Amino acid sequence: MTVAKANHLTARRLLLEHLDRHPGRTVHDDLDPLEAGIVGDATHAGGGDSYHLGRDDLRAGRDRYSVDESRRDRDGLDEHASALDIGYFKVRTPRGAFDLYDFNAWLVPLCRADDPDTRDLREVIYSPDGETVRRWDRLGRRTTGDDSHRTHTHLSEHRDADGHRMVRLVTRWLTHIGLIPEEGTMTKTEFLTMLKDKDVRAALAGAMLQTDGLIPAPPGNRSRDGSVNTHWSLASYAQWTYRHLLDARAAIVTLATRDGVDEVALARALAPMLVAALPDDRDDLTPAELQQAIVGALRELAA
Repeated sequence: MTVAKANHLTARRLLLEHLDRHPGRTVHDDLDPLEAGIVGDATHAGGGDSYHLGRDDLRAGRDRYSVDESRRDRDGLDEHASALDIGYFKVRTPRGAFDLYDFNAWLVPLCRADDPDTRDLREVIYSPDGETVRRWDRLGRRTTGDDSHRTHTHLSEHRDADGHRMVRLVTRWLTHIGLIPEEGTMTKTEFLTMLKDKDVRAALAGAMLQTDGLIPAPPGNRSRDGSVNTHWSLASYAQWTYRHLLDARAAIVTLATRDGVDEVALARALAPMLVAALPDDRDDLTPAELQQAIVGALRELAA
């Protein structure tokens, strides 16, 4: 039985939360729940080969493009679907009017440029105008699709992907059109709230322990019994210096590429602390500027 990956469900939820403007009603310009599909329906199952199908619902044998053409798909094959369909929508925001074709025009150039957030995508089947159907295929095997893609866009990820990049792409699109606020600097409350996330806290602690001290431990890192204290205070982080960021490249890359830890969240945590640690007469770096630089560096290093 095919099931959806958790991150694909998160991406779908974000899309519906912001593009289904009339929940519970079917409205033409809304992205309704039935227009945001992950697990294949009976038609997909009848065809026997689709990224919307998991292992048990695929036809047996060879000649399955969603498995056979890429080692990433063969190695990652399991019960999960690995695709997301996005139906037609049109939404107005303070930045203007945007529809599915604007989304396609935004996404496909990112794919062609090998943007880091697109590197799990196998293909995008889309229409630029509601008439012509085109296909971006990472493997260069196909260039078009059936006519149903005039009104919905299909995104496949390689089967070994966990879907976190799909969440990033959806978040970036919603931010691009103004439905999600741009990232700003973190307040003390926001930072401490983020540290309550057990995955972030554990990853920070793990990076500290596994990289031979490349990130210096803040004061109070060890409890009296010698165990690691992951409940560090804001003041402890503020004692880092700008040099520590340069010394901690390997540790930061390790942390940024772990499942469940987003480099944007990491940068949001690091930037205000590093700026606070700079001498008072240094005014050439703001938290927002440093955060942006950290995100770019992390994506380049993680790639």
